[in-house]
Amino acid sequence: MATSAQNNKSIRRACDRCYELKARCQPVSSATKKCSRCERLDLDCTTARPVRPAGRKLQRRKLLVSVKSSKEQAPDDIVAWLKGTPDLLPEERDLLVFLLGRPETLDCYVVCPSFQAAAQQALVTQLTADALPTVKDAYLAFASALKQLDPKPTTGTDDIVRHASSAMETLRSLPITDQEDAALCLTLGAALALSMHSTIGMGAADICRYCLTATLPFVEKAVASDEHSKSWRGFMVLLETMDCLVHRQKPSLRLQAGAVEEGVDRHLGLCSSLLPYYYDLCVISHSLTSTTDTSVLALLHKQLDGIHASVEAWRPPIHAAASRSTRQLESTEIVILLAQAKVYRLGALLVSHRLRHAFGERDDPADIWSKEILTELEIAQQITERPLRCVTLPFMIAAVEVRELGARDRTLECIDGYVEDCSPIVRGAARDFLRRVWRDRDLQITSCWLDSVHKPCPVIQSIEMECAA
Repeated sequence: MATSAQNNKSIRRACDRCYELKARCQPVSSATKKCSRCERLDLDCTTARPVRPAGRKLQRRKLLVSVKSSKEQAPDDIVAWLKGTPDLLPEERDLLVFLLGRPETLDCYVVCPSFQAAAQQALVTQLTADALPTVKDAYLAFASALKQLDPKPTTGTDDIVRHASSAMETLRSLPITDQEDAALCLTLGAALALSMHSTIGMGAADICRYCLTATLPFVEKAVASDEHSKSWRGFMVLLETMDCLVHRQKPSLRLQAGAVEEGVDRHLGLCSSLLPYYYDLCVISHSLTSTTDTSVLALLHKQLDGIHASVEAWRPPIHAAASRSTRQLESTEIVILLAQAKVYRLGALLVSHRLRHAFGERDDPADIWSKEILTELEIAQQITERPLRCVTLPFMIAAVEVRELGARDRTLECIDGYVEDCSPIVRGAARDFLRRVWRDRDLQITSCWLDSVHKPCPVIQSIEMECAA
């Protein structure tokens, strides 16, 4: 017994820092008590945590109970918590404070300023001492991407890629067994997708597709009681739908009508309930690429008629905005919400029309819808005197239809006001895409912008720019 006890005492436990980070704790040598990581970072190497009894580990569900049942924390509280959290390097702490301690940091990702705090709280909700190792790299990648938008960025692309690579591994290995796991996956995936979208302009759709598919068995019940998960999921659906529409692919998830009709979404405002119609348009577009059967084509055209009629009759849930405006929303924000809803509705009508009619066929209705979208965006921007957020999809749908040379130049200038300013590389890809589609249309190389051989690819564009330089 004495020998067994002595042997148990001689077994080296992982130090507290390596334990929290789930990192390998490798002693430098038998002559020192420090591990290689603490030695390299010049940190105290301690094992002060209590010895947990042997047996099965606690489920993440229990670790997150304190967050789910606690009140929303103010930014000052988060900053204080981060400053008192061990195992964060100074530069990591600064980035997390930048991301989680300043609501205005997330302004470019929400439709109105009143939703900045909600967007930040959606990230904070999953942040506990136990969950920090899981979400840290995704949050650092996201914060680093936002830092690059500063006139004098303090982070480089290499740092973002390093954190994003680590976060990707964490996301893929994350077990999803219940609603809390699903909520954590959606938050982790959203932060990672947004960092990739901001930095290289691609990869976000693949991350969204993975998260939406992985959480599907649990998320329907989770979103009913969790507004943060509901909004993250809606935003992921939007990012994936945008990609699928351009590449004529089928999205992974069609939101149920009851899950998107209530409330004002921080990204999609009043038009979340239009997403199922965009899903249906993507599915029909995908089907049209692989069939020549006249009976199938007739069925698809009949489905387009049904979608067109439903979208034409759709109206934004004004009561949702009215109930919230009494508490938070300003009059200019109501203007933004209504404009956003209108252009998404018109955008769906225009896509439905172009799936039926190629360039040169019944261009008049397409011109009318295009001009209505661009005019609505222009009026809303003039009234509110601020850039419009989360309207990239309808703007690009409308911009493709512009044919007059002077109007095309003005449309390219409008990209800075309507395409996400959180991603300069995406803006560049949008300009390149429009120029090429316009050229193909003028030369009659393509009869439909959905068939354009020039799909927006920021990586290819950046390579071309470097070669030209």
